[in-house]
Formats: sequence, structure tokens, C-alpha cells
Amino acid sequence: MKRLLLVLALIAVSKTFAQKKIYYKDIVDDCIATSSNDAAMLDDIVYNCIRDKYISNYDFTSIDGKTISTDKIEVPIVLLTAATWCAPCWGEIPALNKMVEKYDGKVKFIMLFWDMEKGVERMAKKLDKRIFLVPSKEKMANKSSIKVSGFIHKLDYPSAYLINSKKRILDFKRGALSPTKEIGWDEVNKTNEEELDTFIKAVL
Repeated sequence: MKRLLLVLALIAVSKTFAQKKIYYKDIVDDCIATSSNDAAMLDDIVYNCIRDKYISNYDFTSIDGKTISTDKIEVPIVLLTAATWCAPCWGEIPALNKMVEKYDGKVKFIMLFWDMEKGVERMAKKLDKRIFLVPSKEKMANKSSIKVSGFIHKLDYPSAYLINSKKRILDFKRGALSPTKEIGWDEVNKTNEEELDTFIKAVL
């Protein structure tokens, strides 16, 4: 009988630890010291610091003064980060707009900016109106970082956090194509659409 009780106690303890939520906000400063361009290091950061962590509630305020609480969003969230001086952020816009159209009502798109309100207004003219655009209140000294309403991002732009309806971060992606002398808009849009679509489908 004692042995059975011990086994049951161990199972209960293991379940408690297994179910303990680790919140992104509690580890981001220590876990992600600097932005990384090294693929292996970035994979390690995504696996250890971002993926499977939970987001707290954030009250984000858009450029038109509306506030949204992440806890009240019942569908998955694609939380994007951008800066208006970032060429790939502009390059990703057509593909992103297509994803918003395709997943309207199934996913909520929120975009956090390094820029303050005036800068965001410039990019807002090109973005689908259903994307919730959130300007920074202050510019971070480190251009790879954003701190908006308590949410901290440290890994350059464009980036995207894939968050399920339980507020768990399922995945993270960074980067996008933008047109060059070698690559035109058709190829850029095709590649960006495919990458975004594969990324978003994982949450549905």
C-alpha cells in the first residue's frame, strides 16, 4: 500500500512539474543577450528561449488609439515585429497581406514596431487594415530590440512569433526576401508567401 501511495505521489509531482508554465517575459532578458546571425545559435535561442514558452497578457495600443488585450484574443496570434528602415519588412508586405486575407477570422495579426507613431503611419498605408499596428512609445538604443507594453523583442526584423490560442509560442521565424537586382517581385512574393503560409498553418 505504501509503495502504491509513493508511486501515486511521484506521478502527481511529475505532472505538476510537467504542467508548469514558463513565461517568455521571465527569461527573455537573461536568455537572449544579443541578436544573432549565426544559424546554429539562432536555432538554440528559438528552442531554449522562445518555443513552448507562454506569453503573459499584453495590452497593445494601435496607431489609431484602440487597445487590444492578448488574453481576450480567442484565436491563434501571429505577433510580428518590424521597422520602417528594414528593407525586408517592406518586401514582405504583399505576402503578409495575402496571409491576412487567407486567414481572416482564424488568426489575429499584430505587428509591433521599433518606430514611433509617425514612422508607423508611413508603412500602414501599404499594410492590410486588419493588421493591428502597434508603435513604440520610445525607441530602444539597440536597433534590433523592441519593448512595447512590456513585450520584449531582441532578434531583428521582420520576425514573427506563432502563438496558439492557449498563449503558448509554437514557433518563431526571422527574415524575409526583398527585391534586388537578381531577384524580382514575383520571386520575392512567391517565396515569402510560401514561408509565411507554412509557418502559420502549423497553428491551425
